[in-house]
Amino acid sequence: MPLPRGVNGRALIRAAGVPAFVALALAACGASPTPAHADVSCTRYASASGSDGASGSASSPYRTAQRLQDSLRPGDVGCLAPGQTFSGRLRGNTSGTPGNPIVMTSGPGAGRATIVGEIYLPADSHDVTYRNLNLNGQSSFRVSPNILGDRISFLSNDVTDNHHAICFHLGKVGEGVAENTVIDGNRIHDCGRLPATGLDHGIYVETARNTRITNNYIYDNADYGIQLYPDAQGTYVANNVIDGNGRGITVSGENGYASSNNTIVNNTISNSTDTSNLETYWGSGQGSGNKAQGNCLWNARKGNVGESSGLSVSGSIIQNPQYVDRGAKNFAMSPGSPCAGKGPAADSAAPPSPGSSSSAAPPPSVAVLVAAPSSVARSAAPSKRTKRAVVRAAAVKVRWLKRRRAFVVTTRPFAGRVSIVARAGGRIVGNCRRRFTRPRPAACYIEVSTRSAAAAGRVRIHATLPLRRGRVQRVTLTRAIPAMPRGAGALRLTGTGPDSIPR
Repeated sequence: MPLPRGVNGRALIRAAGVPAFVALALAACGASPTPAHADVSCTRYASASGSDGASGSASSPYRTAQRLQDSLRPGDVGCLAPGQTFSGRLRGNTSGTPGNPIVMTSGPGAGRATIVGEIYLPADSHDVTYRNLNLNGQSSFRVSPNILGDRISFLSNDVTDNHHAICFHLGKVGEGVAENTVIDGNRIHDCGRLPATGLDHGIYVETARNTRITNNYIYDNADYGIQLYPDAQGTYVANNVIDGNGRGITVSGENGYASSNNTIVNNTISNSTDTSNLETYWGSGQGSGNKAQGNCLWNARKGNVGESSGLSVSGSIIQNPQYVDRGAKNFAMSPGSPCAGKGPAADSAAPPSPGSSSSAAPPPSVAVLVAAPSSVARSAAPSKRTKRAVVRAAAVKVRWLKRRRAFVVTTRPFAGRVSIVARAGGRIVGNCRRRFTRPRPAACYIEVSTRSAAAAGRVRIHATLPLRRGRVQRVTLTRAIPAMPRGAGALRLTGTGPDSIPR
């Protein structure tokens, strides 16, 4: 999915009109957002001092968030005045297109805009991104954000409802299946009624496909931090800190539905106050293909792992994560923590900069195992130093995933701005953009249409990778992505970097 300035890690894009792709998501990469976004590029604006009859320009802004969002077209960025509060229900009446979402974000300047009220994305909405905002659903009827549409992304936001009800709710049986939702780099906290009812969660994935929940801090919610119930399929939960919720994560099913093929990897799940850190529940029929691998588990009231039928649990670390200051909600790991790497970036783990994120490595089932390319095409008269940089930059790797019509594209770790773009002919069918404050790998998850896997031969991968002294290297894989092999495996693709150019 798109993302101006940083898909906070993870973007999901359905390429309609390009049969080779159904979705592209940034499954893992990390960095820390900056509180002041002076470089945000705004199409239209809203301010509490504006008017909904205005033009929406910087000098003549709209007044409400709804009028601003309704004015946006594919690729547009709507900017809410930082430090201001916008109240009222916000409904997704307009949509973007694959690779060109509409984006709602805080405008240039220090601080964030706050939206108070329900955010509702109906089943016919798609390709919408909310980024760098404070979202408070305390005045919603029951849930917020309420997501029924496809390719909806929430990136680097602070999300709460002051213990009013459920926060994120994805899909609803009989109303809509939420597909390819991305929830990345957010702080999700203080959701759900107290005393706890067992019904109010930080993230409730009800009826959804291919959800990505990565690099979030999910804490102090009344019931589950994350509930996958009853029909959550193909969810990827990675590199989150899930602390102090009534319950940690459940994978469950009922009434003829069973959540299946969900992966929970490299999370720290701790201090659940009511039941367990990991558990399952099957009211009718048991799910399959669910895995919890390499998570750090600590100090749940009724044990770190409760009932776990239908969930393969392996490689868990049962240790105190040693947060820097849990009381202050600084969930960075102290030096020497046994849970290091099992959560978002430690250098951005504390308020008042919510929504920090880090590299979330794909689970073993999607691990990129190929070696670096062995050669690169020549660039125009490069120096020896540039040649070495090009070879390093060319470590853009691709791997088909076993039993899935999808592959992962990764780069070696870089510090700076990284961009990965998938193109079919002259058309961009998906991109991931991110800024890294220190060297981090970037990875894109790309799913191929079941109708025509062979059509993937049309698609080429391009990357822009940072060099030293404010210069970048453009790298293109030397051949298009070949059709999916019968058995998933590594693709040894090389890259070429013509000339380094000013950033």
